[in-house]
Amino acid sequence: MGISFANPEKLTEIFDGENREEWQKTSYIINKLELTPNTVIADVGAGTGYFSNIFSQHLGNGKIYSIDCEPNMVSYLKNRFSDDSFSHVNIIHSLFADPCIPSDVDMVFVANTYRFITDRCTFLNNLFQQVKTQTRLVLVDFKGSHARVSPNKALEEVQQAGFEILNFDLTGCPDHYILTCQKGDS
Repeated sequence: MGISFANPEKLTEIFDGENREEWQKTSYIINKLELTPNTVIADVGAGTGYFSNIFSQHLGNGKIYSIDCEPNMVSYLKNRFSDDSFSHVNIIHSLFADPCIPSDVDMVFVANTYRFITDRCTFLNNLFQQVKTQTRLVLVDFKGSHARVSPNKALEEVQQAGFEILNFDLTGCPDHYILTCQKGDS
């Protein structure tokens, strides 16, 4: 069974549900990111903006690019973050195999999205070309029986794209892994 992005309001019940901390350990993930007040972060596959909203509470002078390739989700994000209090949240409509990362990004965050990317090789190659040296890439996705792409397959794919592994956390979240890597100096 696939996820339909036709009804973002319905997805909000899942993605922004009160039990998300329980099933994903969001606070642990945020802590692992080591955000500073000036971080510029691209939330790729932002969906309903769950993480973009959390990032907006942690960043002082930083900036969030809330990026999605699904038109209904982009419309939803534009509406969700239209208030002046979210002036540091910018919405970008990306392409399926092109994340459209702005040049000033310090961290690319991809949560619960990697498994939906059909052409991951092209996506990762585009991403690698779009980010600057030392930009961190953080993938958070399912492990175990819910994984469409195994954690080890994701690790292999980011390495093939040229990223250097910084941390591979398989135990901090109940059903998710956190893979942190960066574009190296080469």
